[in-house]
Amino acid sequence: MFLIKDIKLQNFRSHSFTQLNTNHLVVCIIGPNGSGKTNILEAISMIADKKGIRGALIEDCIKKDSKDKTIISTTVIYEKREYQLNVVFESKEQKIKKYLDIDGNKSSLSDIFKDINFVWLTPQMDKIMYEGDSIKRKFLDKIISNYNFDYKKNLNDFKKLSDERIQLLKENQDLKWISILEKKMIDELWKIFIYRRFFIKDINNIISNKLNNFLKIKLNIKNIFDLNENISKDDFYLFFEKKYIEKREIDQITKRNSVGSQFDIFEFFNEETKINSDLCSTGEQKKILISIILSFIWLMKSKNMKSILLFDEIASHIDGENLELFFDEISKIGMQTWYTGNDFQLFQAIENKAFFVKL
Repeated sequence: MFLIKDIKLQNFRSHSFTQLNTNHLVVCIIGPNGSGKTNILEAISMIADKKGIRGALIEDCIKKDSKDKTIISTTVIYEKREYQLNVVFESKEQKIKKYLDIDGNKSSLSDIFKDINFVWLTPQMDKIMYEGDSIKRKFLDKIISNYNFDYKKNLNDFKKLSDERIQLLKENQDLKWISILEKKMIDELWKIFIYRRFFIKDINNIISNKLNNFLKIKLNIKNIFDLNENISKDDFYLFFEKKYIEKREIDQITKRNSVGSQFDIFEFFNEETKINSDLCSTGEQKKILISIILSFIWLMKSKNMKSILLFDEIASHIDGENLELFFDEISKIGMQTWYTGNDFQLFQAIENKAFFVKL
């Protein structure tokens, strides 16, 4: 079990000073719009993520007109032991930087907690269903990174190598060194290619076996080059070696790599109608997103990974009888869950199971 026992916000967004003792499995934060509910979830998400659930600039997290430090402090329980976590916002050389302090030492979450994730759902995430291939890919890349820590490193290493290749092309450097860099890039691309397909297989299996009370969906992956998903490693290398050589001139001019991990396209289908999410109604798109999030949480549970679940304005995604089913499904998963909402009535089904905070 991984559980946030308490949280203290100092000069974070709208909170000058807020302290909550939340030593419960289910926490519901109730309040009108603008009361700071989402800011609490954002603060929690910043323990694990550089930009949090809003993807905000660090500067935007600091309460305006305050000279005091911005600090997010939590006590977490992990494997029957307590840890003190502080997210500290520090001003250096006219820039704001954020770092995580665990029991008095600068660290990262994964250094101490190897199997911990934070999963969230916000109203803004609805756009994943209709804003094109790029946002779907970024969304699933983030999910896969949480599920497979090596994958995140592959993505980061590929980006560094890509930047280095462009710099060498701009400077007309030795083609031999550029070729070496391109081979290293293909190494990372191959791992990304394989990890994505393993994940799609795993998630579809979970959807088939676990989501009996929710919309049945299917995730699909294809690529713009029509490469067979069973392509051999040698053929993969040969294909991309030729591609990088072919694109050197145009990449030098545009100062960007035209061949990268964006070659994959993810699709979400309503299995009942066999319709792509792009063509579904808004209501169906919300149900598809709920199914993806639930299937990912179940997948983590099947691998004995622990998580904190953050559901901002949950009623904007799911309503009525389905909301009660959702509460029940999350209860089966057994991870600490934080909800926000405008009305206490939304959470009547879990009234006796949750700790309520009114803002």
